[in-house]
Amino acid sequence: MKVGDVVQFNENHEWQGCLGIIREVKDCKENGIRYMVGVPAPLQGTAFIFVMENENAIELIGKAVLVLKDEED
Repeated sequence: MKVGDVVQFNENHEWQGCLGIIREVKDCKENGIRYMVGVPAPLQGTAFIFVMENENAIELIGKAVLVLKDEED
């Protein structure tokens, strides 16, 4: 999976059923790949959830068609 992919949290995660977009992928060497997933939270902004690849907690849904730029860019 890569930045911009849409994922869904599965039953292995407390956010199960929620959709999100991968915002960052980091290779943590001995610990494996870590994904930062942005999950829209109505009226609250975006929740950023960190998930390790070996947790097997997210499923690939597809590629996001529209991703808003960060305010800092």
